[in-house]
Amino acid sequence: EVMGQAAIKTTLANSVKLCRVSPAYVFYGPRGCGKTTIARILAKTLNCKDARNGKPCDKCASCAEIAQSRSMDVLEIDAASHTDVENVRSIIIDNVGLAPSRDKYKIYILDEVHMLSKSSFNALLKTIEEPPPHVVFIMATTEAAKVPPTILSRSQCFRFRPIPEDLIIERLREVAASEKFKVSDEALAVIAVSAGGAMRDALTLLDRAVSFGKGAVDPEVLNELLGHAAPDLIKDVALALIGMDAAALYSGFEKISREGYDPVTILRDLRNTLSETFLHLQGFSKVSTPLAGALGKDCPPLTLSRMSLKLNAVIDEIKFSDSPALASEIALFTLVETPVDLDGLVKRLEALESRLSSDRPEAYRPAAAPPDLQKKNEKSDLTPPPLPAAAASPAAA
Repeated sequence: EVMGQAAIKTTLANSVKLCRVSPAYVFYGPRGCGKTTIARILAKTLNCKDARNGKPCDKCASCAEIAQSRSMDVLEIDAASHTDVENVRSIIIDNVGLAPSRDKYKIYILDEVHMLSKSSFNALLKTIEEPPPHVVFIMATTEAAKVPPTILSRSQCFRFRPIPEDLIIERLREVAASEKFKVSDEALAVIAVSAGGAMRDALTLLDRAVSFGKGAVDPEVLNELLGHAAPDLIKDVALALIGMDAAALYSGFEKISREGYDPVTILRDLRNTLSETFLHLQGFSKVSTPLAGALGKDCPPLTLSRMSLKLNAVIDEIKFSDSPALASEIALFTLVETPVDLDGLVKRLEALESRLSSDRPEAYRPAAAPPDLQKKNEKSDLTPPPLPAAAASPAAA
């Protein structure tokens, strides 16, 4: 049921088959990549009456209750709403010594465990350090750095990775086929990129797009839903930025403001277009962009990478502005006025300087002064200037 986490699934399945179950697990990684889902599947596998090859049967009463979140032996606790130490004591510590009501293990799934307070972690530490043999803790978090090292060192930690875009597209295509949605391949690619490696976000976005498009999803529907401008408009703004054409840049931003697009989203699309075009021109990516075909041959690819890097700084600056549209437009005009190829300008100046120094004739170079004149100049420099007549005889006044 979870895609893109093959190593974690294999390790957990083998540990169950070999009866090497750890008393505590920590699943950490970005949102929407399967941490809580794998925690539930692991709980099913540990308590399933007919588990085979490290997989639950999904038919017994225990599997059905866990899937419906009503099992008495598998407790899912939202740590974000139970941060106090009193909650940890009443829910976990006071009941951890009790045997399971029916299944083999009593399993505690702590979601967003990094939200627990320091006192709660300290109270939980002793239980995790010396748990009863029938208790298993499964902790999920998006911020492993906030979990105390004393907890991590007593747990088996698994890092969840963002799900690749091709796997997200594959799953979305399966969902669209089963639900009989009309979704184009271009729309699936846009959803996968916008999800940022989170399968849950991709499925949520697909659901919204289907509702917005009345059962049919195409790139135009997604652009309208996500606030993305048309690719041609992004291309025109990028060309104006690269060509330092302030008038064309103003015209493009006027269209963006008229359509009501989110300026931060526009800047991100612009940054992504420049980055993808740079990778394509360098031969690292086979996916072309509309900007790649519109660029002239005299535009070095390094210019695109510099622009993309500067746009990152601009995006960070305008996030907290009270007028993001005006701030983003002024920031782009500043980039237009700034030389984009500083290294190229430095090299041209160095080449010009070396050429001028090599072409200068010997006759025009200043010659050294004769020794007698040098001594005379040195003496004259050491002799103080004569005082004025009025200053020399003040008594005469």
